[in-house]
Amino acid sequence: MIALRYLARVVIVAAICVMATMWIGWVSLPVIGFAYGVVDRRAHGRGSVAAIGAILGWFALLATEAARGADVRMVAVKVGEVMQLPAFAFIFVTFAFAALLCGTAAVLGSAFDQT
Repeated sequence: MIALRYLARVVIVAAICVMATMWIGWVSLPVIGFAYGVVDRRAHGRGSVAAIGAILGWFALLATEAARGADVRMVAVKVGEVMQLPAFAFIFVTFAFAALLCGTAAVLGSAFDQT
């Protein structure tokens, strides 16, 4: 039962991350993480829920673009070259960036006292 709640929270955060990233951009991730941390501050694993949700959301965005015909591999190769990284490492860094932004903001939001 607890695992199902955890999974549901991850999916909800992922869906919100997808919508907000499409609408506002990557800067929405810390706002989403902070808001999630404030709203669900009593639940365990807030940071991991937000981080995994952000990763899944961005994975869904990349997969959707790849399914539409965007050459995600070519972009990863070219941008990875600029950053002196192989393509797979660039994708990993992209997901780590999303997780770091959303997860740390959720932990910070959970410490926000509303009294």
